[in-house]
Amino acid sequence: MMHGFRGVVALMALLFLAPVAAGAQTAPAPSIGHAPTLLTVAVPAPTGARLIVSSPAFADGGDLPIDNTQYGANRFPGLAWSAGPAGTRSYVVVLQGQGGKATSIHLTLFNIPAGTTSLAPGLTDPPSGAIYGVNVHGANQPYVGPHTHGAAKVAYPFQVFALDRVLPADPSLSFEALTEAMRGHVLASGTLTAMSARPPGAGDEAARAPIGIETGLLAGVSGRDPTITVYKGVPYAAAPVGPLRFRPPAAPAAWEGVRQADRFGALCPQPQGGGPPPAGPMDEDCLTANVWTAAAAGEKRPVLVWIYGGGFLTGTGASPEFDGEGLARKGVVVVTFNYRLGALGFLATPALSAEAEHGVSGNYGLLDDIALLKWVRRNIAAFGGDPDQVTIAGQSAGAGSVGFLSMSPLAKGLFKRAIAQSHSRYPRDPDLRFLSVSYRARPAAEQAGQAYAQAHGATTVEALRAMPWRDLIEGSDAVEAAVETGSTGKPPLFRPVLDGWVIPSTYEAALAKGAFNDVVVVTGNNRDETGAVPVTAFAALRARSGPPRAGTPQVNVTLAAYVQAARAKYGAMADAFLRLYPATTDDEAALASNAAAYDNNRVSTYLWAAERAKGTSRPIFTYWWTHAPPGAGHDLSGAYHGSEINYAFGNLDANDRPWTAEDRAIAERMSSYWANIIKTGDPNGEGLPTWAPFDAKARSVMMLGDQWGATPVAANPEKLDFWRRFYATQAAW
Repeated sequence: MMHGFRGVVALMALLFLAPVAAGAQTAPAPSIGHAPTLLTVAVPAPTGARLIVSSPAFADGGDLPIDNTQYGANRFPGLAWSAGPAGTRSYVVVLQGQGGKATSIHLTLFNIPAGTTSLAPGLTDPPSGAIYGVNVHGANQPYVGPHTHGAAKVAYPFQVFALDRVLPADPSLSFEALTEAMRGHVLASGTLTAMSARPPGAGDEAARAPIGIETGLLAGVSGRDPTITVYKGVPYAAAPVGPLRFRPPAAPAAWEGVRQADRFGALCPQPQGGGPPPAGPMDEDCLTANVWTAAAAGEKRPVLVWIYGGGFLTGTGASPEFDGEGLARKGVVVVTFNYRLGALGFLATPALSAEAEHGVSGNYGLLDDIALLKWVRRNIAAFGGDPDQVTIAGQSAGAGSVGFLSMSPLAKGLFKRAIAQSHSRYPRDPDLRFLSVSYRARPAAEQAGQAYAQAHGATTVEALRAMPWRDLIEGSDAVEAAVETGSTGKPPLFRPVLDGWVIPSTYEAALAKGAFNDVVVVTGNNRDETGAVPVTAFAALRARSGPPRAGTPQVNVTLAAYVQAARAKYGAMADAFLRLYPATTDDEAALASNAAAYDNNRVSTYLWAAERAKGTSRPIFTYWWTHAPPGAGHDLSGAYHGSEINYAFGNLDANDRPWTAEDRAIAERMSSYWANIIKTGDPNGEGLPTWAPFDAKARSVMMLGDQWGATPVAANPEKLDFWRRFYATQAAW
């Protein structure tokens, strides 16, 4: 997600363990998220120094409510404790499970201020100054409830420690390092023990019958909903390492015996860019898929293949945002997967092109997408899916991938429907040049790739393949500053290449010739993206120091910035623009900038759909998402880029936010639309507001979220005409 990749979205609570090499037996679980003993044993308090710990959800030794486990809403139960002795400077709260040889860690929260002696039920954001540590979902993760595998009750002690120090403010601190940092500094501690067991009817994960796919037998695990089986980390291609680096994906290797598909695969290598640490291991051996299914043997349910966003630079198919249980409950088989990113996924050079069978290089990430779709076609029946009823969907760069696959003859016949969440743009809209649907011409891509390789000390293809991936991706989060976009927004350096093979033609040429795979299309935009921000963020953005993150769209919240940006982007049409979107104060300028962004986004998609509709008899459905999710980022982010994802998946319970009854109602309606699209190609169904197919004459778009119904693509005809005339002055991208 190039421009909406906000912290509230990027903190992914992923269940990651070690990757499994194709052809190998399952590796033992790594130590992350586990500890040999309880922390109260490892760092005991002085004799008699005891804190009294309680919870509104259960008594000491009592059963933890299902709502507070992964079988339910995974909601923190709430905790309170007596004040620590004199000299207390901070508290640490840790939850561990005692169901195995080693304890499982479900919550680590440290540097809780000395004046805080309780944590509220449903806690998502830590108290000011406090830091989430490691648990079974990785580093810097919030509460994850028990997921007890057996019918026997297991003890889960909530442990609270009063310390005479503040620990290092490092969210990536290992549990071992945390333990050592606490040693000798515990003034008092207390424990409140909850009991938890697998709910009746959840089934025994170990007893689930293996299924057979082309590479061997596979055993899945129970989801939070016991009627759903999840298969994690299934190789769909060989590890793209050594001689397979910078080549199309190769077939996966077979394995002997039953492969336990109970762990998500490694993230494909990606730069951290100063953000939170990755919530799982990274490795080039990352081309794995995940499947959620409630289908019985022999069923043929429709399939969703989800492609994550992240500017072709970051992301993973294992993010809780993309948890497939909600749609699986509605009769869909959900597939997510990893594809190569950044330099490893999109580096093009003359030498790589010269050695390639088709004489081109740089679209390895898109070729991964196609390999995954072919894997689905060959194997999805084993999971209860119908290979002839596949929908591809994605958001941001994922939506860009959906668009490229819709144009690619290599993907013909692999899917029937396509959902592009954000950024289907008119080819003459200059914003297209920096958004995640942007591509590079082959000569420019090869030239930039060769310069990048040389800057990394690689002058041959062999040197590129031999270089450690950590060295190769260093600096891969650069932008292509030379692209003229009419604003400060710039595209990522590494992105898909207009190569004449995977992507055969420009957007404009494809629209003119109707050169698309003939499928049903759903596409839309979000209210607070591509330069628009919520009113509640104006003051904070004005107080922001330093420049915005490279590659993000321009946001104007002062009069001076607004007028300057208008004159830079619209040139001779700036006066006409400022008459239509006038402002005389900072607040008026921020509101006018938003209004212009709304119209630009909707009109650009409207004109794209009008051209696309000329070349197909299949329906197109367009939308405008308006709902802001709850949580810490609500006032700053609004209906941000990607904010619709949890609602479309219907997976609120997989994501730790203070969801309301309204959110759950929106998610039920939104996920029903998406399930209907996947099943029939039509979002409409019983009890849902009518969503009319795109009609160029109507000049409207379907609102989803806070409102449900049609709204004009522009505030008035004069504004629609302005955008038509402005785009006509721009070169097609």
